Amino acid sequence: MNGSLIGIIGGAIAAARRLGLDCAEERDAAWAVLLARDSSLSPGAARILVDQLYSLAAGERAA
Repeated sequence: MNGSLIGIIGGAIAAARRLGLDCAEERDAAWAVLLARDSSLSPGAARILVDQLYSLAAGERAA
């Protein structure tokens, strides 16, 4: 996977916010982007990564 996990998740969150999506949809977008970027990740592992890094990635993008 190219790029940091926080950067990838943050980018997906930022794009979702520009589209007016809510928090749950932002998480779903980040999950989908992670799965698209790294086919070796299982859906469950991608969900755990998003859940664990969401607030950090969202805060970094808001700054």
